Amino acid sequence: MSVLEELAERGRRGLRAAGAATRSTAALHVLDTWGCVVAGSSHPLATQLKRLVTQTGDTGELCTPALTGTHALRTTVLMESVLAHVDEYDALHPAAAVVPSAVVVPAALAVADHEGLPGRAVTDAVIVGYEVVVEAGLRFGGPSLYGRAWWPTSVFGALGSAAAVASLLRLDDEETLAALGMAAAGLGGLLSTDELATGHYLLAGRAAADGMEAAYLARAGGRASRTLLDAPGAAALGASAAAPTSVRTPHLDDCVFKAYPCARPLHAALEALDVLAGSGVPVRTARRLTILLPAALLRFVTADRAPAGPTEAAASAAFAVAAWLHGAADDVSFFRGSLPEDTPEVVLGDAPDLDRGLPDHWGARVIVDLADGRRAEQKITGAGRGTARSAPADPVTAKFRGQTGAGRDDPDWQRWITRCLSLDTVTDVAGLRQALCRLAGR
Repeated sequence: MSVLEELAERGRRGLRAAGAATRSTAALHVLDTWGCVVAGSSHPLATQLKRLVTQTGDTGELCTPALTGTHALRTTVLMESVLAHVDEYDALHPAAAVVPSAVVVPAALAVADHEGLPGRAVTDAVIVGYEVVVEAGLRFGGPSLYGRAWWPTSVFGALGSAAAVASLLRLDDEETLAALGMAAAGLGGLLSTDELATGHYLLAGRAAADGMEAAYLARAGGRASRTLLDAPGAAALGASAAAPTSVRTPHLDDCVFKAYPCARPLHAALEALDVLAGSGVPVRTARRLTILLPAALLRFVTADRAPAGPTEAAASAAFAVAAWLHGAADDVSFFRGSLPEDTPEVVLGDAPDLDRGLPDHWGARVIVDLADGRRAEQKITGAGRGTARSAPADPVTAKFRGQTGAGRDDPDWQRWITRCLSLDTVTDVAGLRQALCRLAGR
């Protein structure tokens, strides 16, 4: 079998292996992703996207919490995918180094809305899409691709989107393989070594939208090579695909709900601050904090105290520390302002011993120099809250409320959240989307 054939089969097997717990987790991923989209709609990048829509005169039948008005299917998928990831707060699979939620969930929801499908079909699609994009990331050594200037999510994201939409459109095996082939034909997505900016986040949107269109083209009779991820993929990516991973549980079960809206290498450092503070160390009196990370991860973060914008702030250790010190480590709006003047000195360095934990564990060592001359230190190997394999519904729901402003005592929001978390019972995804747009003021 070719790699694409194995990925298609993996999607089918993953869905068969999914029990009630996995399906409930898929609903949590939908809730979490929609919360990221609503929060992202107030990001400066959203203003650029709105201008794009105005300039191009886009119109259609779908409402979206990303933008006011109604829009075409491709625009809806692209915009929601971009905004789902723009605050760096969307779910990810650590070992595969992909953010499947940003590319799979928007495509699945928009197509289900467009096709008049129920929530159960979306759950199936999310499970299948995650299975394919994560498996591709694992087999091609997702984290290692960073060193070759590839962003794994943009490289494999279209495959996840295509697989999810193929599930929704009920494509047969040959059509599904064609959809994956057309999605693979656009493989790419370079990782910037200076600023991420609009170009980086647009890659996620394009991957989601291109994968969606590949599935529709397959339904219309389009075909593509089924060996694109064999010799051609190996030549482009500098590595051949490893053997398929075993199907113990669906890959969705190993995905992570992020605890903080900042660059993932900094998550373990913030966990270390939690541990230090919990042990009685007066971290808030620190005059300097030294954050040591695996050497391979330092290229993704800075200690910049005057970042150019929210995107750069999310990658700044100084901003992440300041957010923690001000009790706003989980508040996306904090990263859109200026660094508080009382922020202590923050220094970045490498801890080579932590490299051994990669790619599964992204650890950190934090050294706190206190104002009274004392020093405290804490090491996190990556097993804490920021890299937990799963999360109960309550923290994810609380995160959603914080992102959307959904009041706990607001009965309309509570009914909507309950419906979303019971996705398999939702008969009308279009109605669920429209209700969210109304609540979010779109």
